[in-house]
Amino acid sequence: MLVDQKQNDGIAVPFFSRDAMTAPAIARFGYRFECPIIPVRFERLSGARFRCTVLNPIELAETGHAARDVLTTMTRVNAVLEDWIRSCPVQWLWVHSRWPA
Repeated sequence: MLVDQKQNDGIAVPFFSRDAMTAPAIARFGYRFECPIIPVRFERLSGARFRCTVLNPIELAETGHAARDVLTTMTRVNAVLEDWIRSCPVQWLWVHSRWPA
């Protein structure tokens, strides 16, 4: 799932130190189907060559408070994205504002 898309009706999750409307679907699927969230990054190399990197699963928060657990898990997801973007910003295609004006 692409998780860095702007969502007008998502939940506010920290992204680069500012709240950004974020789709919570990946966390909700993780809880519903009891499956891990496994981050996968594709990097453009040259021409039609790409590198695929699979990271360790993101831990699902499990406090018993559903809304808070989804927010905590999505905060972890956004932190992974931030790390990737900071390490190589040229790889991130950003065509919309994630933050309200």
